Amino acid sequence: MTLPKKKITVYLYTFLFVAMSGNALFSLSGDSSKYIFIAFVLLLVAKHHTYFNINKGIIYYRFFAFYALIFLFQKLVLGYVSFPSTIAFMARITLGYIIIRYVGHNFKYAFFQIIFIVSLVSLFGFAWNSLGQNIPPLYYTPPTDPYFDNSGRNIILYHQNGPGHRNSGMFWEPGAFACYICLAFLFYIGNIRTLLKHHKWKVIIILIALITTYSTTGYIVLFIIGIATIYIEYKKKYGAFVLPILITFGLIAYITYENTDFMKEKMNDQVAAASKRDEGEFAPDRMSALLFDLHYIGKHPLVGNGYDVSTRFADHPALQKEVLGHGNGFSDFLASMGILSFLFYLFYIVRYNKNHPAIFVICIIFLLQGEPLLNYPLFLCLPFVFIYDENNRRTDNLPQ
Repeated sequence: MTLPKKKITVYLYTFLFVAMSGNALFSLSGDSSKYIFIAFVLLLVAKHHTYFNINKGIIYYRFFAFYALIFLFQKLVLGYVSFPSTIAFMARITLGYIIIRYVGHNFKYAFFQIIFIVSLVSLFGFAWNSLGQNIPPLYYTPPTDPYFDNSGRNIILYHQNGPGHRNSGMFWEPGAFACYICLAFLFYIGNIRTLLKHHKWKVIIILIALITTYSTTGYIVLFIIGIATIYIEYKKKYGAFVLPILITFGLIAYITYENTDFMKEKMNDQVAAASKRDEGEFAPDRMSALLFDLHYIGKHPLVGNGYDVSTRFADHPALQKEVLGHGNGFSDFLASMGILSFLFYLFYIVRYNKNHPAIFVICIIFLLQGEPLLNYPLFLCLPFVFIYDENNRRTDNLPQ
């Protein structure tokens, strides 16, 4: 049986979009790779030029104009804006617009299928690493941290982070993989039972992959999704019995938190370490990064401090010479792009998401506490997913 051309393109576009949102092989860290990425986006613009008709592309032009104004005001306030970073940011918006508009209401299901395939492959890779073996990489990145092995061995659908004791899927680190798995479920908030009915084994495999990430953020958001699903989808069917079910689920969550070092101990250690740091001292854990970023959020709250290190860390020149890993994607985005950018982002999610937008937004904010997800096209362009979703409640919506 041959797949229709439309279906192949839907999966190909979705996979490339996901890969460009955190796969090391598709990294956009250097200026040269940014220009390659921009060239790829321009090819898509040429192929889908009808999407940029003034009338048909009005949504895109709203986003483009808003962020262009943000960068203009940054230029006026800060005196300097990085040209490559600005163009790359606009290119990420353009890429998301093109792919999500093309895939349309199929995007949620196509994304779920991609996450399933990545999860399945990752479990084999994780099992191989558990036996003390390294995968033979197509692309290898040597370690950059003097204290632990953060090297990468990439075979496209699987990325071994360091020795591979935690499952990274095809993303740069385990926490990022957990975030993308949670997003796949968040797309179906209010319809998880339907997803289970049609794709039970796929859901189980994805959940096992999430468990093997040992991600604090991923576990917390999974618990929120679980509680929301029990309350939303089982309340009518089980009535008063929902309360004891919720209490039981909450107890399981509490016991898990109390008895796993990577949750309770990790969070307690981060809070303690952050409270002992001197004012203005940077560290890449989420609490220390948040406290550090408050200075820059307060400095330019509306438009942010930009992405270039000379303005982003203007008051800490010593940090401008270092390669920093940022542990809090939420505060990092507010400090870089300002509160107005984040409110604009949330406005379109809440306006067009018809399936429990409050829960979705709360979970996204939780996910951002762990990873700089808004630096990547997929999370940055989430509003387009809901804008071009013709029917938010469909589950089996990919053309057969």
